[in-house]
Amino acid sequence: MQYRSRARAAPRLSLIPILFMTMLALLAAGAIFVGFRMLFAPRPQVSLGAPFDLVGRNAPLIVNVKDRAGLKSLRATVAQGGGEQVVVDESYDPPRKEVQVKWAPAHDPRIRLKEGPGRLTVTAHNVSWGNFFRGRTSTLTKDFTARLVPPRLEVLTRQHYVNQGGCDMVVYKVTPPSAESGVVAGQAFFKGYPLPGALDPAVHFALFALPYDADPGTTIRLRARDEAQNESLVGFWLKVFPKTFRTREIDLEDAFMNKVVPEIMSQSPSVTDQGDLLKNFIAINRDLRQANNQAISELAAKSRREFLWKEPFRQLSNSQVEASFADHRIYKYQGKEVDRQDHLGYDLATVARAPVAAANDGVVLMAEYFGIYGNTIVVDHGYGLLSLYGHLSAFNVKQGDHVQRGQTIAQSGETGLAGGDHLHFSMVLQGTQVDAREWWDPHWIHDRIQAKLEEFGPAGAAQRTSSAESAQRPPRRGKSRR
Repeated sequence: MQYRSRARAAPRLSLIPILFMTMLALLAAGAIFVGFRMLFAPRPQVSLGAPFDLVGRNAPLIVNVKDRAGLKSLRATVAQGGGEQVVVDESYDPPRKEVQVKWAPAHDPRIRLKEGPGRLTVTAHNVSWGNFFRGRTSTLTKDFTARLVPPRLEVLTRQHYVNQGGCDMVVYKVTPPSAESGVVAGQAFFKGYPLPGALDPAVHFALFALPYDADPGTTIRLRARDEAQNESLVGFWLKVFPKTFRTREIDLEDAFMNKVVPEIMSQSPSVTDQGDLLKNFIAINRDLRQANNQAISELAAKSRREFLWKEPFRQLSNSQVEASFADHRIYKYQGKEVDRQDHLGYDLATVARAPVAAANDGVVLMAEYFGIYGNTIVVDHGYGLLSLYGHLSAFNVKQGDHVQRGQTIAQSGETGLAGGDHLHFSMVLQGTQVDAREWWDPHWIHDRIQAKLEEFGPAGAAQRTSSAESAQRPPRRGKSRR
């Protein structure tokens, strides 16, 4: 009899319990990790997005909160004189990682601030397990001073006349004198300054313009804004004379573009070569023109706060006007329109390389190659008033030089976007290019500027004071005769 040996099978371990235990271990580890993070999560990060030291009616309160665990609630209050007012009280379900709250006193009728000191308190509460599972809290406090009374404005000059593209001047009083003030004309703002020599520091003046491309019905007002962003707006009597500017067509020729494009591109690194003469010309005529005019506007910030001139401005001697201010130009190439731009100045021609005289006293702000204007000089005449001389062939002055009315500062030329020898002349008021003809006119200078300065300046104030004292003085009694 044969016996067949039988091997004993090894015991099999079931995979299901192993997988189950592994999953439990992973879940436990994850729970421990999450619990650890929730238990030791940091407090909410609370910050202010804008200063809240001096608070006016329009000053915004911006509260930014970030929290990794999730923000559960946010509360902000302002306290003054023992009382407390709730600015915001919000709960978040589900919790948020980031929250921003904006509040302005002028737009919330529930909250009435009072003049004087106060305290802002912001409390943020998250959903972490810190502080015995009640979440963590952050509190920000900020002392502030409320200033709610806007500046006061009083217009002193009675009549104002402005041509479209032209200028005028208004004299006014602003209280407190430290408030920023000036004239708002549509999107443009013309800063006001203390009147030179005035006995009352509240007396200010502002040279302003109606931009050539603004609607004649554009609202023009005085504006004053204090450090707390409280603002006042006041209208004044003003008559506007609308003006229609002429339109001209210019036929572009390859010879002209071959003359001007390579020169300007070699001096203007910001212009990218597009490999096509016409495309390069359009980039210069449109984009570089815009960049140049923006740079001219920014030069106003360097203007001195004083009148550097006394007499009327001078036009280039014996010159003829070949192109006028605000001419609208339509550029055509091979009979097809390719661009439209406005010419913001006067093209004045006499003879080749004619001596160019300073239009008035001032200080040279720029003497360099300047894009479409070629060799350019910009002279500061004070209070944001500049004169620009373009297409020059040579300079006689440099930046920082003081120049006098009639002094030769350059020679005319044909650099930049110039087809022939001439002077491009512009007047700029606080960044807005304006019609130079007014500044060449002695009667306009007297009526719009000098007469007002004399009336409200030191001489006018002394005269008014003397007249007032005479009116209050009792009449003299004559000696009686027997």
